[in-house]
Amino acid sequence: MSQVRSRMLAMPLVWLACVLSMAAALAAPSAWTSNLAAGETAKALTQYKVDNWQTEQGLPMDLVHALQQTRDGYLWLGTAGGLARFDGHRFSTFEVSEAAGAATQPVFGFMEDREQTLWIAHGKGAIRYRQGHFQPAFSTEVTAGQRVYAFAQAPDGSVWSATENGLVHWDQGATKLYQKADGLPTNRLRTLAFDRAGVLWIGTSGGGLVSFSAGRFKVLNPANGFPHLQVRFVLADPDGSIWAATAGGGLAHIHQGQITTYTVADGLPTDQLTALSLDAQGSLWIGTWGAGISRLHGGKFTSLSTAAGLAGDQIWSIQADREGSVWVGTWVAGLNRLSPRQFDALGTPEGLSHDNVRSVLHARNGVTWAATAGGGLNRIENGRITTLSHKDGLPTNELSSLLEDRDGSLWIGSYTGGVTRLRQGKIQTYGMAQGLPTPDVRVLYQDSKGVVWVGTQSGLARFDGVGFRAVHDAGAPQDVTSSILEDHRGTLWFGTSGQGLFRYRGGVFSTLTVADGLVSNWIMSLYEDADTNLWIGTSGEGMNRLRNDQLVSIRPADGLWDGTAQTILEDSSGHLWMTCNRGFYRVARAELVAFAEHRQNRISSLGFGQGVALRSTLFAGGVKPAGAMDRDGKLWLPSNKGLVIVDPLHLPGTGPAPLARLESVVLNGVSSPAGTRVVLPPGSVPLTIRYTAMTLLHADRVRFRYQMVGITPQWVDAGLTREVSFPALPHGSYRFRLAASLDGQHWSEDDEGLAISVQPHLYQTLWFRAMAVFMAVTVVVVLFRRRLRGLRARHAEMELLVAQRTEELRLANERLSRLSFVDALTGLANRRRFNDTLDEEWRRACRSQTNLAVVMADIDNFKLYNDALGHVEGDHCLSAVAGVFLRTAGRAGDLAARYGGEEMVFLMPGCDHAAAMTMAESLRAACEALAIPHPASPVSPVVTISLGVASCIPTTDIAAETLVAQADAALYRAKESGRNRVCG
Repeated sequence: MSQVRSRMLAMPLVWLACVLSMAAALAAPSAWTSNLAAGETAKALTQYKVDNWQTEQGLPMDLVHALQQTRDGYLWLGTAGGLARFDGHRFSTFEVSEAAGAATQPVFGFMEDREQTLWIAHGKGAIRYRQGHFQPAFSTEVTAGQRVYAFAQAPDGSVWSATENGLVHWDQGATKLYQKADGLPTNRLRTLAFDRAGVLWIGTSGGGLVSFSAGRFKVLNPANGFPHLQVRFVLADPDGSIWAATAGGGLAHIHQGQITTYTVADGLPTDQLTALSLDAQGSLWIGTWGAGISRLHGGKFTSLSTAAGLAGDQIWSIQADREGSVWVGTWVAGLNRLSPRQFDALGTPEGLSHDNVRSVLHARNGVTWAATAGGGLNRIENGRITTLSHKDGLPTNELSSLLEDRDGSLWIGSYTGGVTRLRQGKIQTYGMAQGLPTPDVRVLYQDSKGVVWVGTQSGLARFDGVGFRAVHDAGAPQDVTSSILEDHRGTLWFGTSGQGLFRYRGGVFSTLTVADGLVSNWIMSLYEDADTNLWIGTSGEGMNRLRNDQLVSIRPADGLWDGTAQTILEDSSGHLWMTCNRGFYRVARAELVAFAEHRQNRISSLGFGQGVALRSTLFAGGVKPAGAMDRDGKLWLPSNKGLVIVDPLHLPGTGPAPLARLESVVLNGVSSPAGTRVVLPPGSVPLTIRYTAMTLLHADRVRFRYQMVGITPQWVDAGLTREVSFPALPHGSYRFRLAASLDGQHWSEDDEGLAISVQPHLYQTLWFRAMAVFMAVTVVVVLFRRRLRGLRARHAEMELLVAQRTEELRLANERLSRLSFVDALTGLANRRRFNDTLDEEWRRACRSQTNLAVVMADIDNFKLYNDALGHVEGDHCLSAVAGVFLRTAGRAGDLAARYGGEEMVFLMPGCDHAAAMTMAESLRAACEALAIPHPASPVSPVVTISLGVASCIPTTDIAAETLVAQADAALYRAKESGRNRVCG
């Protein structure tokens, strides 16, 4: 026992100390724990992600008075700077000519009535919006030019309005005003709502809460039990009761004539309340003035403020939407959205000792252990989290790996303190003095013979029952060993960080490396499935399947969502789950096997990253176990922001695709709402179509595709872009179709589409051509009868005339054709021209076996340029850069085109890779030499471009799009490497 540094504490004393330490750390269940224990449907507020939009993102002003989600899915905002509409991606504002009174005036309230008309309350009155048009709601004489705050629709369809000039009743255009003389305690009204019984409840500024029924007003104020005279919001509960938020008296609940008041003493963060909203789970969300928001659920209040990520604590408005998010309008901090994280998170807000979780283990007794780098060991059982740390006997709080021994003891690896064993109430520590090659431990593993192996920063060690012995066998790994696996034949596999994959069979070590078919020598994870396939995850290059000593490579180019696999877990449906440094992803094992056996050309994988509201996309790697599956089939994935818990049977974004919607069309720079038909005049009239998808929660994930029936026979992938432009459509009839998707597999299509008619020039009309032919025939006949002897001469003249006219028509048509292939802004070839030319040059190069090169270019930080200088200067910048490309395209066959947005492409037939790189560098230098100032660029004070180069000798078994994809990937690397450079 002299070789083991043992803390031989008596069992009762050790565990008593541990329990007392854990109990001191967390005396009560955390918010995450209490939710699970109580079986509540509402997530803890720590499980919500907070997003923020301000003026920099297009909000008219950072003071948001009112919010309303209409039935079509849009979120309407009333700000101190006017009216706005939000689709989750961009804000739309309105001109004074469209929405007089609300375009620039403060907007205080909304209501969507049963006919889907939106009522808008503003600083000088009210307007209504329906089917793209605004109109006044009632005359300013009724409101006396005072503010209108809120609306409520009565069961009979009439509308009541709270104003600072009294109560307005609108019924089919006729209005009636109620004031103090009619029984109101004050003319200054703020809010109103109808309860289930049809009683109108009115919140006042200074007069308390008022009910109106059967033509009579009844006032509730402090004299008869109501808590305050200032009522900021009234909300009708589906159960027939009324909630009232007061400015100083807390929250009042009126039910069956009884008034119940909730204040700070009941859990509210303040008694200064401003707004209310009910969500689909029946939770009441409460806006406060100075303390953020609060939620009442299950009789308990929980709160969220700037300390937990909210942008502001002074709340003006709250709206719970139909996708489970809660929108919060603030005084000076813009618009906030609280969206439930689509995967449960377990970190320091829920009670973990540290967020940086390195490994997780589900023990056989139902206990879950989480090792953290900095917070020691967390024990999770029956809804409680307790901690074992350095002060309890661990050698360090910097833990790395875990292993449950067959005898029930727990092995704990660390970065700085070697290995610790918890066994029968004793804590035993093993370091270099006990045989470890280094105290930096990355993986612990017990083989079928019961031998415990340790992978460290400097190779392997084995436990001999007393201490560890470093493995110095010939061929054994001597570098970082971070994964160990024993396969069905008893062969041990060791994954290293740079030396490849080591195999230990029959007492002999051997090695597999890139030379043997591995995609990388940096091995991150190992997994053997039920069919004895060994899956090997690497750092950045993809994965391998090893079966019957044959390696097959699977890379991101084959469909993997990412090239890193830090852990590999298989769920009950046969999907393999992997983590990486930008999230996690899954692939069907059957697809991987089919690909490995050449029965499938490509795999499909589903990734989850920043778009699903993860606290962090950086997951644990280089240690084991970097993921575990619990008894319910849920995956526990450690990250640097706690544990992420994934239920493979209930994944986000797998529901129906959001509805695609056409928003507007822009003709000659003039925007108008998109109807069902648009007519373009003759000539080259640029047409821009703007569209969206009706989801606020997944707006950043929506992909679009479109089809212009009559031009594009197939669907065109538009990616994340929300508008498409057609510089010059030929005359004729077309139909624009739009579809949206979240996953690229399930699409929803706009039902009607947009019919487009381009009127022809006079000479392109059928009747004009018919008349021309008729006149020509008439002339010929007359000349024949009058002058038979000059028939041949006249006939020749007519033929010449017809030929001239035909040539004119041909030239005109050629001009129109050329215009349809040119980008109107830059003068470059458009995307259509590029695609056609690429196909032609590809086929020509296939036949002649000559080189073909593509250069993809992107203006660096062009969005920042537009944001800083405006779109007019942005257009000038695009034209100037395009001029460089046009001047450079001097060889026969060279083509410079606008690929989309600020992206340009240069096609060079007969050009090898070196020449293409030289040409790309000359383009980059020439653009930089323009010295166009770029005040917002983090790369350079002037406008610069990044370029990606790809070249090949085409063959018939490779598609031309592959070359474009390679150039695009090179462009991506140029951007990732710092921009203003060429990568190939």
